[in-house]
Amino acid sequence: VSGILAAQEVDDAAARASRGKKRAQDMLDKLDDIRHGLLSGDLSADKLVDLSRLVQSRKVAVDDPGLAQLLDEIDLRAQVELAKFQR
Repeated sequence: VSGILAAQEVDDAAARASRGKKRAQDMLDKLDDIRHGLLSGDLSADKLVDLSRLVQSRKVAVDDPGLAQLLDEIDLRAQVELAKFQR
């Protein structure tokens, strides 16, 4: 039984890390869309709203401190970019 529980914990940690990476990748994609919109002069409010929703979504807790720090840095960058547009 303890072996099964240990395997489930590893699966849960891997799933959390995967969800965290997916959220970070989505944020980076949206930041890239905003950058392209700024460069081309056609930044839509929808792109900002999408990024805002993603930033406001619940962060995924991960067990790896290095990954957690990287995900936090991406989240912070997205928040900074949103704050620039909300002025």
